[in-house]
Amino acid sequence: MKQTTHGARNVWQLENLRGRIDSIDNKILSLLVARQELAWKIGKHKKALGLDTTDPGREQEVMGKLMAHGRGLLTPQAIRAIFTEIISASRSVQQAFRVAYLGPEGSFCHQAGVRFLGQAHELCPGVSIEDVFSLVEKDLCTMGVVPVENSYHGTVGDTLDLFCEYDLRVQGEIFLRIRHNLLGNQRDKKALKYLYSHPMALSQCRMWIKENMPQVKIMETGSTSEAAQKAAEKEDAAAIASELAAQIYNLSILEKGIEDTSHNVTRFLIIGKGEPKRSENNKTSVLFSLHHRPGSLYRAIEPLARHNINMTKIESRPARTRKWEYLFFVDMQGHKQDTHVDRALKEMKEVCCFFKHLGSYPAGGEPWD
Repeated sequence: MKQTTHGARNVWQLENLRGRIDSIDNKILSLLVARQELAWKIGKHKKALGLDTTDPGREQEVMGKLMAHGRGLLTPQAIRAIFTEIISASRSVQQAFRVAYLGPEGSFCHQAGVRFLGQAHELCPGVSIEDVFSLVEKDLCTMGVVPVENSYHGTVGDTLDLFCEYDLRVQGEIFLRIRHNLLGNQRDKKALKYLYSHPMALSQCRMWIKENMPQVKIMETGSTSEAAQKAAEKEDAAAIASELAAQIYNLSILEKGIEDTSHNVTRFLIIGKGEPKRSENNKTSVLFSLHHRPGSLYRAIEPLARHNINMTKIESRPARTRKWEYLFFVDMQGHKQDTHVDRALKEMKEVCCFFKHLGSYPAGGEPWD
């Protein structure tokens, strides 16, 4: 009798809690509708004033303040995920736009685009990094998402080279922690005969494969998404790919996080034609080449030290147009609208034979999982 009474009490308490959640959900929905209406009105005023409907700096500030208020069971990471979609929905009622990314669907670049901009905008896969640049330059897409460097494999040279050829600006950046997962239809790993993935992903999971699946035949593919597609077609095959690819291609996640190092992070750039406003935490990127004279590189970057600007990255690339000449890609803290940054950039330009300001934009925060 006591057990029956105790069970009935638990059922009543469960239903009571569910009822309270339903009530909160209705209030949240009402507030979201009100937020959408305000966002729509703000969009009308932006258009009347000739302003861009997207404002990465403002969005970053809003997100930072919200995440700082995380408490209890609602973590900053959860707040970021929730409000990315809320902001995405609000942005879409101001102006719907298309976002290009290095495909195919389910790639890590696709995942970065979803993390940065949310799912309220149309995401369009490009077949190459240059295709992404071209789609944005031709106004077929408003923004593009391209990889620029990986903590494990270094710089993506094609992205740096294409900034010379296309008149586009960096709108923002996102750091994505690369989590490799074993996907497949067959849950018994011993029954698997084939393992598909991109060579880079296979390299990053080499030790795990050796220890856990020594019997499989390795099949290299052009992307991790293509690997997932192929694995979806065979019962005795698996793929190394993202969780997003598992959802898209209806595959089970057999093992999560099989990468050999947990510090595998890729930096992606958001490219477009806008000029992001200054925000609380900014980064500036430039591209330049130098005359063949002693001390040329020193003279080019010396203004950064003199104006107390922290250079966070410098990378050299062979110039495509001339033999034995190099392009330098530099990231620094600060925004072009900052007086000391503006002065330093002007001084750098004076000593370079080619100089291009690639953009001043909100700096990326902690890596997304």
